[in-house]
Amino acid sequence: MTPQFYVLSGDVLSSRRMKNKEAFQKTLEKACRKINKAYAGDIYADFKILKGIDEMEGVLLNISHIYGIVSSFLEQIYPHSMRFVLASGSIDTSLESRNVSKMDGPAFHKAYDMMGELKRSNLLFDMSTDNETIDALVGGEINSLLLLKGNWSAKQYMIVKAYREKGSQYEAAKTLGITQQTVSKALTRAMWKEIESIENRLNHALLNLPQKTTKGDENP
Repeated sequence: MTPQFYVLSGDVLSSRRMKNKEAFQKTLEKACRKINKAYAGDIYADFKILKGIDEMEGVLLNISHIYGIVSSFLEQIYPHSMRFVLASGSIDTSLESRNVSKMDGPAFHKAYDMMGELKRSNLLFDMSTDNETIDALVGGEINSLLLLKGNWSAKQYMIVKAYREKGSQYEAAKTLGITQQTVSKALTRAMWKEIESIENRLNHALLNLPQKTTKGDENP
């Protein structure tokens, strides 16, 4: 049986209008390194920048942490953004190299076509695996979360980030030099409590999806 993998492709939004492309390239390279390390158990071929600062790509063994990976990329490159596609399929070129820049095959072709479609929409994520129901439910959930968070102001983003890192409104306020009341109001307006609840349920569902064994599982 031909092993199935998951190609995750990212396309940077408005890259042509960036003023400091060199600085962003370093930021994206750093993001790839961090995510490759944090999610090493889920990755078959490390994420790499493929075309200047426009695109990055990696190959996953499963989709257990797909939302976490996508969210991590967006957090690392903020205030810039990306759109993502996830495509399952086989890889028939340079599979053993584990170098995404050398690989090719049906999974990559599918991802390329999907990205073209996604660029013509206002959405930020799409996925195509062998289960259309999961694609619709998980893909819809991820799009909803990304669009909601995309509406945050820079101040709301900063406060939510500090709150997540410190674990309390008081500590977040102390770190940012603002009042706890300001933190509380920002979290409420950002709908952070509701978003966090949806994220937790989504991540739990992804972790409990049946996972297919691939050739990569046999030789991590």
